[in-house]
Amino acid sequence: MDISGFFDAALALIETHRAWAGVIYGAMAFGESLVIVGVLVPATGVMMATGALVGAGTVPFLDIWIGGALGAALGDTVSYWVGRKLGPGVDRLWPFSHHPETLAAARNVFARWGWAAIVVGRFIGPLRASIPTVAGITAMPPTIFQAANIGSAILWIPVLIFPGSAGAIAWQLFEKGDAATGTVVVVVAVVAVVAALWLVRRWMPGKMK
Repeated sequence: MDISGFFDAALALIETHRAWAGVIYGAMAFGESLVIVGVLVPATGVMMATGALVGAGTVPFLDIWIGGALGAALGDTVSYWVGRKLGPGVDRLWPFSHHPETLAAARNVFARWGWAAIVVGRFIGPLRASIPTVAGITAMPPTIFQAANIGSAILWIPVLIFPGSAGAIAWQLFEKGDAATGTVVVVVAVVAVVAALWLVRRWMPGKMK
C-alpha cells in the first residue's frame, strides 16, 4: 500500500471504529516512537490529521490523548531498552547500518542536552525513536529517562493534533456564520504553527552537528 492509501485507510479506520480510536491512535504513536519501526511507519501525517476528527467532535480528545501518550511512552521505553541491551551494537542494525548519520545526530543532541534531548527529540521526526535508543546505549538511569519520556509523550499529542483540530473548529464556525471567530482561530493556529516551525528550523541544524 502506498503512503496515500495508508493515510486514507488509517483515518477511515479511526473514524469508523470510534470506540477503538484511542487504541488505534496509540498503536500508531507506538510505531512512530519505536526504534527502526518508526522509520518505516508513515504515521505522523495520519496522527496530525486525526486532529480534524477531534475538532469536529467525531472522536473524543481524551481517548486520543490517553491512547497516544501511552503508545508514545511505551515505544520510547522499548527503544531505550533496545539500546540498553544491545549497546553500540545497534549501529549494525538496519537501517542504522545504512544510515549511520541518524544515530550520529541523536548522539550529538543527547550529548549536548542530556534528558532534555528526549523531550525535544519527541517533536523532531528523525530523532524521535533514535534519542531514546542512544539514552539506553549510554545507560541513562531509567527513572530520569521515564520522567522525560512520559512528560514529553503527554505534551506531544495535544501539540500534534492542534493544527487539525483548529482547522475543523474554524470550519464549523464559518459554516455557522461566525466568520469573525473562525478567522481568529485560523490566525492563531497559523501563527502558532509558523512560530513552531521557525524555532525548529533555527534550533535543529546547529544542534545536530
